[in-house]
Amino acid sequence: MLIRQTLAYLPSQLFGPLLQFAAVITLTHFLTPADYGLTMLVFTTQELIFLICLFWWTSYLQRYGGQFESEADKQRFRATENAVLIASSALQVLATLAVISLTSGFHSPQFLVVGSLFVITRSFVGYLSERARFEVRILDFTILQIVPPLLGLVFSVIGLELFGPRPGLVLAAFALVQIVVSLIIGFRMRVFTVRLRVDRAILVAAMGIGVAMIYAGALQWVAANGIRFVVQIMNGAEQLGLLSVSWGIAQRLAAMAGMLVTAAAYPLAVRAMHAGDSDGARAQISANSVLLLLVMAPAVAGVIAIDAPMMRLLVADEFEAVSIAILPAAIIAAGVRNMRVHGWDQLYLLFEAQRAMILLATIEVVGLITGSIIGLYYGGIYGAVLANAIVTVLAAVADYLYLRARFGLNAPFGQYARILLAAVLMLVGLRLTASHGWGIHPTWGSVGLAVLEGALIYSMAIALFFPKERAIVIDKIRRVLARRGSPPEAPAP
Repeated sequence: MLIRQTLAYLPSQLFGPLLQFAAVITLTHFLTPADYGLTMLVFTTQELIFLICLFWWTSYLQRYGGQFESEADKQRFRATENAVLIASSALQVLATLAVISLTSGFHSPQFLVVGSLFVITRSFVGYLSERARFEVRILDFTILQIVPPLLGLVFSVIGLELFGPRPGLVLAAFALVQIVVSLIIGFRMRVFTVRLRVDRAILVAAMGIGVAMIYAGALQWVAANGIRFVVQIMNGAEQLGLLSVSWGIAQRLAAMAGMLVTAAAYPLAVRAMHAGDSDGARAQISANSVLLLLVMAPAVAGVIAIDAPMMRLLVADEFEAVSIAILPAAIIAAGVRNMRVHGWDQLYLLFEAQRAMILLATIEVVGLITGSIIGLYYGGIYGAVLANAIVTVLAAVADYLYLRARFGLNAPFGQYARILLAAVLMLVGLRLTASHGWGIHPTWGSVGLAVLEGALIYSMAIALFFPKERAIVIDKIRRVLARRGSPPEAPAP
């Protein structure tokens, strides 16, 4: 079931983040480092604002939405949902104005308007995506994940070509697409078909976990993006722009690998908890982590292996040197953090242990911000990123030890070790290829061949290290082929 669900969500979870990754790369060719840093700051600020204003309601939907089974109960929930969405929109405008003004100084009223519109519409698209995932509306989820980043990037490039490097054009283009898509899908999902009415019981229950979830979500965001603000404050907008390329690429790639599994996997663990099977939920989280590492490990190792030629091919010249230097440490930090967020840490939500999650996340954030400041002071941008990677790994170890002691998490380290060994062999194989005269060059053909070579080495190693699973897969393939090749049965007389 886990693999079947994962494959159903694969197009959206693959192409959505890839398009966001493409935006991170493409905009380097149209914006100056300072304008690029400002644009990426608004993009990441939206994620924080969503966490503060809507994450608590989204978490309630995912964890307890299944309790509203009758049509009357569903109507009560939707009426309250609409009230929450409208109230949160007003809060998002205030938060956007505050964050932009405090972190990057004064901007024109037009920029503040399009920035606020971008934040509200992107948050609404994000919420509709979570709603579609909860209701297993795979087509709607796929549209929400793919169409806004695709058309937003297309219209951004057109606007920048016609009117020059203006960050406001990028935000306006994305906001326009997000408005149209969210209205279409919102009506399809019947989000707008009920009147506004707050059900006190539902709101109180949601807010019961709300404060903890807001704080926990904000801490997770700061852990992933706090380094941006440290660089902005200490070194300025241009240095932030140089950092944002590799840091953004690493975050997008790791999130893409994580969400390939999480979109399908977490609901299965929730179902087990609803059925009273806490052991089954633990086992599901453990299985999820194996599949997550199976995707995450080659992504991290592959980026490290082809770091220099890939960045020379993708980014503008002025971003190139810094991007190549910091990408390996950035992808390690992002990969380890996403393994936690999309893997082990879901136990906190399943067992409603938000206080423990907040405590550990607070310690991690303090370590990350302190490490970023010290690293930036002594080693520049590279030092800050390296410090983030070290603190992230230490936090992951502490997190696992706590979850094992309190909730009985039993990670299959034997399977982890085999997956990591396969990823290391892939990395070594690519490096040996380069050292024997078959270097990887900054061309699409050369980088593409390197990706195919890495995928082949990794696949062969996984098949070698997992003989039982290999035998099961081969047997199922044979059965499918046998059924297709057998003649149809004659109709009964």
